[in-house]
Amino acid sequence: MTVASSAAAEVDRSRVRPEMQELYGAIRVLLPLSVDETRFRSPSERKRIRKALSTLAERADRVSTHAGDRDRRIQYLGGSLARESRETLERFDAGQLDSARFFALQLSEFCVACHDRLPSAEDSPLARGFVSQEQLEGLPVDQRARLQVATRRFDDALTSFESLFAQPTIHPAELLDALTEYLTVSIRVKGDIARPIPVLRRFAARADLWTNLRSDVERWIQALERYAASPPGKPSLASARAILEEADSVARYPSDRRPLVHYLIASSQLNRFLEAHDAEGGRDVAEAYYWLGLIASRTEFDYFVSEGDFYLETAIRTAPRDPIAKQAFLLLEEETVLGWTGSGGSHMPADVRENLEALRQLVYPD
Repeated sequence: MTVASSAAAEVDRSRVRPEMQELYGAIRVLLPLSVDETRFRSPSERKRIRKALSTLAERADRVSTHAGDRDRRIQYLGGSLARESRETLERFDAGQLDSARFFALQLSEFCVACHDRLPSAEDSPLARGFVSQEQLEGLPVDQRARLQVATRRFDDALTSFESLFAQPTIHPAELLDALTEYLTVSIRVKGDIARPIPVLRRFAARADLWTNLRSDVERWIQALERYAASPPGKPSLASARAILEEADSVARYPSDRRPLVHYLIASSQLNRFLEAHDAEGGRDVAEAYYWLGLIASRTEFDYFVSEGDFYLETAIRTAPRDPIAKQAFLLLEEETVLGWTGSGGSHMPADVRENLEALRQLVYPD
């Protein structure tokens, strides 16, 4: 699946091939059933759903273990997928079928997390069999597009997103996440910086855009035109820094959407830099993870699979005595405390609090 397909290039294939095959088999069972509410609730499908969720949890654990330090991102996503699969199974066994079906569908977000960070020249013909075209056509367009990304049908996903943006009955406020994912797939996965330009021009012409959003979209178009005419060169930390400096000059405040295109192009540079240099460790690798964490804090919209904390923690653990680790910790601490709402983080789970304190000791040992 998801974690398995992305891990294949980094880990020893001979060790994980059985896990890969079983993960593919489990997702082929679970996705079609999750899309179909009647079948998901059917007693006759109960055994298949339980087996698929159990397999996802067990095999994702093994992929995470095999990845080890050779691919920390796969290790993180594999462990997270295993945990969420078990929690979904608990809901299913407790008879909370609506909740279980929702979370079973959300498991596909782990596929998205793996698939939308690096270039992919071609779609996956294997994944076309995961969910039938008839089932996809029966879904709301935004859900269809996300599942197409999850199953590596990137060209189909872009087409679905574009049809979504052309629907006048959907208010622009409901399209912000979809716009981000559309640009992510087009820029980071397909490497097609020019494709969104005419789509965004039509979107900017809609009468129902509020002033600030129209200004944001116009800024995205300007950035796309610039980088389409003069694409960034070979992935490097220096190139990413330069793009992020320009993003800072565009942004009016930290959560401003104006630099979105800059962030996505910079993150593409950083992801490809880490693909080549992650195993080397050291200050540059830590800095790349820090920038990815910062970008995630400003662009991430999916609460189910949040990678910002992972990036920042990895930056700290990679070079704990470097000043970049202090920057990463300050951001991670704030994101964590604010993320656990209530009394200023007083309801933070014990394991989260303990991990944060352990990271603090790495950065501030005295």
